[in-house]
Amino acid sequence: MNVFEVDSRLAFTSGVIAAAIAVFGAIASAIAAVLVPLSGFTFLFAISAIALLALAAWLGYQTYQLAYASYSLDRNAFVIRWGALREVVPMGDVQRVIAAEEVADKLRLLRAPLPGWWFGAGSHPALGKVRFYATEPPERQIIVVTPECSYAVSPYDDEAFVDAFRIRLEMRPTQNVAHARLLPGFANWRIWRDKTALTLLILAIALNLALFGFSAMRFPAAPAQIALHFDASGSVDRLGEKSQLFVPPVLGLLTLAVSLIVGLVLYRKGETLAAFMLWGGSAATQLLFFVAALTLGFTLPS
Repeated sequence: MNVFEVDSRLAFTSGVIAAAIAVFGAIASAIAAVLVPLSGFTFLFAISAIALLALAAWLGYQTYQLAYASYSLDRNAFVIRWGALREVVPMGDVQRVIAAEEVADKLRLLRAPLPGWWFGAGSHPALGKVRFYATEPPERQIIVVTPECSYAVSPYDDEAFVDAFRIRLEMRPTQNVAHARLLPGFANWRIWRDKTALTLLILAIALNLALFGFSAMRFPAAPAQIALHFDASGSVDRLGEKSQLFVPPVLGLLTLAVSLIVGLVLYRKGETLAAFMLWGGSAATQLLFFVAALTLGFTLPS
């Protein structure tokens, strides 16, 4: 088996720098959220911190992948190793190997705009789906063409790679190998492919975030004392500090956390409908808490 290394130094360096910038941005946003007076800006800074931390985690994972990237081939299979991912391409499926510069003008790839980051799902009008596992621009990539999908790669020694590939193709395989795309364990979770589950979860989370955002934006203009309870005639009979504006979103967050955990347990056990009902109920509960937040925020004490 021949193993061909990938020159990922530039891509790795740019990934580390981008992840570090995202972390520093998250820290700065978190500090700003603490220092500014409680308002809508507090919410925006907090959301920015969370988003930047998520971005830093994604960049860090992708950068880790680059540290363990290589291509290998024998008579039976071409294997792409990209971190924890393995793409096994049967040699019997390979139609030809071409220089990407021949079709570079029509290659399409949605990627992170970082130096050396030429990986992800792309396409070409003639080749169809193209998966990119490269750290060099298309002018220096090689495309392995198969009927179902093509693979854009960038071995450090591209000439030796092409020669070895053509020799293997001429030799023909000695056994049939099935195509396989081996992903890390978390990437195989069924929930990532369940649109209903993702929609319900995203809706519940978005509504809870909107709750926190509304309470934060309303806080500066709210009176020092807000109405907390009404008697039978509709008159206010209990007042409280305006910090009580955050009771509905906090309760909503607790409800969301419980429903998320219990729902995931049910989902993994195959109780899909029960999980959907729980997550849908959580989203509905967030709406009820939103009504409560509106009542607290706009009812003047008397």
